[in-house]
Amino acid sequence: MPRRNVVSWSVLISASSRLGILGEALSLFAGMLRGGEHDRPNSFAVAALLAGSARARGAVAGEQVHASAVKLGVADDESVAGALVDMYAKCCRVGSSWQAFLLTPHRSVMTWTSMMACLVNHGAPGSRDTATFLFKKMLSLKVWPTNATFSCILKVFDVPELLPSGKQVHGCLVKMGTEVDPALGTALMTMYSRCGGMDEITRLACRIRHDVCSRTSLLVAYARNGCNMEAAGVFRDMLMSNMPIDQSAITSLLQICSSLGQLRVVKEVHCYALKNFCKLDTLLLNAIITVYGRCGDIMSAEIAFNTLENKDTISWTALLTCYVQNDFSQDALFFFREMVRKGLESSVFCITSVLRACSATASLSCGWQIHSMVIKLGVDDDNSVENALVAMYAKCGVVRVALKIFNSMRNRGIISWNSLITSFSQHGNEVAAIQLFGMMQEEMVCPDDYTFVGLLSSCSRMGLVAEGCEYFTQMKTKYNLEPKMEHYTCMVDLFARAGRFSDAIKFIDAMPCQPDQLVWKALLASCRVHGNLDLGRLAAKKILEIRPEDPSPYIILSSIHASIDMWDEKARNRNLLDFQQLRKDMGSSQLDAQEFSNDIFDALQVGVT
Repeated sequence: MPRRNVVSWSVLISASSRLGILGEALSLFAGMLRGGEHDRPNSFAVAALLAGSARARGAVAGEQVHASAVKLGVADDESVAGALVDMYAKCCRVGSSWQAFLLTPHRSVMTWTSMMACLVNHGAPGSRDTATFLFKKMLSLKVWPTNATFSCILKVFDVPELLPSGKQVHGCLVKMGTEVDPALGTALMTMYSRCGGMDEITRLACRIRHDVCSRTSLLVAYARNGCNMEAAGVFRDMLMSNMPIDQSAITSLLQICSSLGQLRVVKEVHCYALKNFCKLDTLLLNAIITVYGRCGDIMSAEIAFNTLENKDTISWTALLTCYVQNDFSQDALFFFREMVRKGLESSVFCITSVLRACSATASLSCGWQIHSMVIKLGVDDDNSVENALVAMYAKCGVVRVALKIFNSMRNRGIISWNSLITSFSQHGNEVAAIQLFGMMQEEMVCPDDYTFVGLLSSCSRMGLVAEGCEYFTQMKTKYNLEPKMEHYTCMVDLFARAGRFSDAIKFIDAMPCQPDQLVWKALLASCRVHGNLDLGRLAAKKILEIRPEDPSPYIILSSIHASIDMWDEKARNRNLLDFQQLRKDMGSSQLDAQEFSNDIFDALQVGVT
């Protein structure tokens, strides 16, 4: 062109910015600045360049353009001011975006929306209240929100307590006559799913026009709130409608399979993903590892883990949790050592999982090393970590340390109380367990099923029959807890240990469900202590009816016969045991291997430093 004017420069800058060629757009802008007064950049060129900086997340370039806008005197222009707020917002510069918003003399709906989006997506937790205030303020100023504005502010409401406020915003857009397009419908369903408004989701799903995003959001909403069959129905409708299914929908479907425990369906979904996607992303593979772990398929989880090219901390934590959930605690400890050696960051969830492994193996040396690591990482005041530490020390028998951590906790959850009560009960301090339950009631902490297992066990060991019966009655009358088989077993053990076999039999006959072998084993063990042969034979018979391969009835009956000098009967029971080729599992003791402890200690030292 022999002569270039402002329009030609601005059009080319705008096109380069829109196509993401920010470097070329900046070069053009610099060339425009070097021109004369006739080629002076206007607000259109500056706003286009700011939009390009926002797309490229180029904060430094955006700041330079901002400085040029001030020098050129166009910073107060409505389009430039709005573009400045949007640029800083998308570059995660919350403070700069807020400053630009305050200095904007005339704020358009796009400016208000950009500022709210910045506060919601990148601000501190308290910034969401500011976003809600801005939404109310723009309504009072009669700046009417668009669909994008509503989609942005709906992200604020993400917990059940905020459901009424979310409904008010929904009512506002209905009152204003805003057309709910698929994008806004997706935002509404996401809001209701996070707040637990399943009735509203069902009604909304019938009224909006659906696309892939809205269908996927509906699937995620059903899966998140436990509506598994409805979620499966949405996935089936997507398949029947030939809708393109992305990997986030597959991830939600795997969540359904996990809650149902359907391993076969998990494998089918995995195969579907392999067939339809060229490459599975890390998020989906992490979900696959987690689901295989919950379904007990360790080998498939390991295969999925090994196929990951870019293993992140979540991937390692998923397989570590898989080992812990399936009682492969030693493998979990060795796996954690590899994590530390590779210098991977240990999340709170990872720490709690490895502490569970230490509890399962009663590995005190590893437990205190992990505790040291927790202190170095600065997560020792996290509630879930404190609960895991109390449980670990209690399981390892170091009750004094468990009690010290318990007393230092600011928020004591039911898990902490249960761990300590069970620990006192298991390690011969039943009086302390009962006293702890009294403290628990004083602090208005509602007990659960596990609490009463530890409490009834303590009463059984101390012979407190009346107190145990009272606690058992309180389960239903005071705390509305339905007794489970563990509680019935504790009650039978309570009566039998005290020698009150008639009460134990009456209790078994009055049970609303069929007693399992643990109930009869508790009775049989007390029969050995008290030498009750007739009742012992009955209990042994019941156990063998339930589990014919169990050798314990023959062994205990032999002990009872020997205690009352019935040696012929003892020999007959032993012969029956040998004839059926039943063998008692060999007992074993586990000691911490010093070499393993030193290895993990060295790995922890390297990883922390």
